[in-house]
Amino acid sequence: MNRNIIDGLRGPQGGLSKAAVRSILPYGDAFLFVDSVSYLTESEAVAQYHIPESSDLIDAHFKHVSMMPGVLMGEALAQAGIVLIHYRSEFEEETDVVASTVSQMRFKSPALPGDTLEARVSIKAINRLGARLTGNSYVNGREVLAATFDLSFIKRKNLIEHISQHAS
Repeated sequence: MNRNIIDGLRGPQGGLSKAAVRSILPYGDAFLFVDSVSYLTESEAVAQYHIPESSDLIDAHFKHVSMMPGVLMGEALAQAGIVLIHYRSEFEEETDVVASTVSQMRFKSPALPGDTLEARVSIKAINRLGARLTGNSYVNGREVLAATFDLSFIKRKNLIEHISQHAS
């Protein structure tokens, strides 16, 4: 995926719909934590995820209280970052962008079913092997998560080969 293709997926307001996000991220609906992207430049992205009232992951997290698992809030932030990286980078081959390091992740407040999580990410450093990003997630302007994390770029054929070697 490259910038020209992603620009072609933008809606009239310049954002990306869930269908557009689906075509960028290599995940099925059950693991898609970005519903839309409202802002996207070469260095920043703002994405939204509406937390469902009920889902297997949320319902199983704590049986006595419903809230989005913190690790999934981090995943939503990373997925917003992956959209940003695909917009910023011109990969020669099909390339997957995977999380490789989480330097810091601070959970500041819960995100609840029915809330809309807004993930804001920016690139701090990037080279041909990967990128370092920082981001924050908010619910109604209240910060719920802050993180610094690294994403690595892996050619899809190499990723498939690596996984198949360990599947035996």
